[in-house]
Amino acid sequence: MKKQPILDWLIPLIAILALVAAGAGLFWQDGGAPVAFTTLHGETVQLYGQGIYRFDWDFKAPIQRGTDAVTLFVCLPLLLYAFWRTRRGSLKGGVLLIGALSYFLYYGVSLAFSMMFNSLFLVYTVLFSASFFAFVVAITAVSPQYLAAHLSPQTPRRGMAIFLFVAGAGVLFIWLSEIIGPLRQGQVPAEALGPYTTMVTHALDIAIIAPATMVTAVYLLRRDPVGYLLAAPLLILCALIGAVVIAQTVFQTLAGITFPIGVYIGMIGSWVVLGVFAIWLTLAFFRNLTEPATEQPVTLSAA
Repeated sequence: MKKQPILDWLIPLIAILALVAAGAGLFWQDGGAPVAFTTLHGETVQLYGQGIYRFDWDFKAPIQRGTDAVTLFVCLPLLLYAFWRTRRGSLKGGVLLIGALSYFLYYGVSLAFSMMFNSLFLVYTVLFSASFFAFVVAITAVSPQYLAAHLSPQTPRRGMAIFLFVAGAGVLFIWLSEIIGPLRQGQVPAEALGPYTTMVTHALDIAIIAPATMVTAVYLLRRDPVGYLLAAPLLILCALIGAVVIAQTVFQTLAGITFPIGVYIGMIGSWVVLGVFAIWLTLAFFRNLTEPATEQPVTLSAA
């Protein structure tokens, strides 16, 4: 197994930056008030008016604060635990580290591109950069054949493939349903766009996440070892997003934002259900993954 010393620098950097970004988002509340704002499309919305997200939409700021809470109390400990296990020579730790990094890459991209410019912009940018390079180093350091050789025949390959395909199709359906109607009418999806100039999360999920899940499903059905390497971080990401959606909904409710019951069941409920299935499949994946007989001090890839 090959040592990856750059991760000894990147992981602590990611942890510190995420602690600053999530901590400020969650705990910095300066007692301001919402401010009316007219968007480029002539819609009047309310800006949050307080804390680091004071220039963001009062609909989106609680969403981001819910994300920050999960990042701080769930994902950051997961990252540090996975890194500790990896340094002790655990193959499971290395795979878990890739999954945790997939979340921080997603988190960093979202902060850097979708939030209004604020005093932590460079923190977001460096977090995005460090997460990207750490993810690339970690995932390319694991041999797909080596990983597949340590998975038992009982690994739910078809179940993971079906889930990933359904998750990708579900993401496309949910986001496209908010976009296609207004586009056909020559309008913009004002209820989803708010004060922003474009829909970063929608673009990211449609362009990368959904295709990645579907391509991975095909690899799994073909018994290609690459499918196992890609499936693990995607399952972990889906599981963490399920927790994020729950926290986002809680923070929106606390901020006085509620939805019709159909939205809770249809949109929010679907993300939570996907998250629950992702947790189950992730646990099944790791139960069927055996550690190498001989372990090195730091183990990420086959030599």
